Amino acid sequence: MKMNINKMLEYQASDQIIYKAEQAFSSSPENRRYSQIVARINELRANVLKLDKEAADIRKDIEKKEKQLEELGLQAEKSVAEMLGEKTLGEISRNEETVKRFEESFDAADKDFARALKRLEDIEKEAKQSLVELKRCNSDLEKSKVVLAKKRAEMQAELQDEVMRRKSIQAEIDPAHLEIYKKVRKEINRLPIMVEYVAGTCRGCGMHVENDLRGKLVESGDVAECPNCRRILYLK
Repeated sequence: MKMNINKMLEYQASDQIIYKAEQAFSSSPENRRYSQIVARINELRANVLKLDKEAADIRKDIEKKEKQLEELGLQAEKSVAEMLGEKTLGEISRNEETVKRFEESFDAADKDFARALKRLEDIEKEAKQSLVELKRCNSDLEKSKVVLAKKRAEMQAELQDEVMRRKSIQAEIDPAHLEIYKKVRKEINRLPIMVEYVAGTCRGCGMHVENDLRGKLVESGDVAECPNCRRILYLK
């Protein structure tokens, strides 16, 4: 395949100017600040959802523990009543052991119940704190959006002439060739896309690829894909 190399390189030079400006915008303090706030908001929302689920599970567990405590209390009362009605020492001793086991079970269940209530209280506090911070972050996000929009508008104003120049160059390029350039640019996401093929070597990645491209790059204007970095190699 042959391309108008000079025109494609002219397009690429303009594209690089715009690309560098976009990269500078992406790494700017304003954009980093915006990204940090968004990340924190997502983190807080996820935490609130997790706490809500945990709280719901604990509430269900508390209901079960309340029933368990109630049942243990009834069983203990029944055993005490039976113990009072017994006459022999052996019968009384057995019932005393039964009552003791009920009391131990009741104490253990009561402690579990107290721990569940404490955890629920802690969850409610944590969720409340997260919601307060979430509200603050949302406010910060709105302010950050304004700052970022101003930064973007400034960048677009600075690039306006270059964007128009790239557009005019694009009009002089074969659409099929431009499509190849854009496809590679999107796939490898780095510039330059088009690099010179010199002495069997790709000027982009530095790999010797002569054997792979034998017979493909013969005359000026010939292009081929680098088998290593996938850039568009051209022959002057």
